[in-house]
Amino acid sequence: MLPKVAIVCANYNYGRFIVEGMKSIQRQTYKGEIRLYVVDDGSSDDSWLKISQFAKDKDNVYVKRIENSGASVARNTAMEMCWEWADIIGVLDADDEYKLTKVEKLVEKLTEHPEVGVAYGDYDIHRSYGDKHYVKYEAKSPYSKKELSFRCMVHSNALIKKEYLEKVILPNGEIFDSRLHGPASQGFIGCTEDYDLWLRLSNHCIMCHIPESLSIVNESGQNQSMKMTPEIFQQQAQILGSR
Repeated sequence: MLPKVAIVCANYNYGRFIVEGMKSIQRQTYKGEIRLYVVDDGSSDDSWLKISQFAKDKDNVYVKRIENSGASVARNTAMEMCWEWADIIGVLDADDEYKLTKVEKLVEKLTEHPEVGVAYGDYDIHRSYGDKHYVKYEAKSPYSKKELSFRCMVHSNALIKKEYLEKVILPNGEIFDSRLHGPASQGFIGCTEDYDLWLRLSNHCIMCHIPESLSIVNESGQNQSMKMTPEIFQQQAQILGSR
């Protein structure tokens, strides 16, 4: 039996991208079962209409809408939805896409060795300026726990074994720390929730890097990581430093 893979996606006002991201999960070459769980985080654009219309005739797509609470809460909600079913949980950023063989190749790495708990790859950055479109290959570094302590080297769209996620649940029951990515409707208040999760997981498992572009990352100017300020990072660094 191949592992059951759940892909979780938190969406806030990415109506222009979300359907292509959802389609990319439906197109995967993985021979095992895949389910997609999308939580719309109280979007004010047409996201929810697009999400619900896409899901209505598909038996492997599960969607929910919540009040705007931040990406961490939305991802945690999606994980709660899939928790009892999934063996492996992957993250899809709402403005990104998985390439066809991504799940197949990452699951293969995750199942080769018991101590490997996270698998991630490289990606292509797609930038659009007016009528011009640019593509840039972005290579991530091979995993090193020492290097991870200095910088985030694991891509957000990674796949994770649930057995290791169970080891890093926070005292309040969260997987993604809601203090590290709050409601976008209240202004930008951080985006280090991925890095925090990798730091916690690094105490329990190995992270495997595949040096191949397996995702498409759309840069639109809305990307939360582009809005980080030194002041916000210093506030969040205090939480990260406690891991």
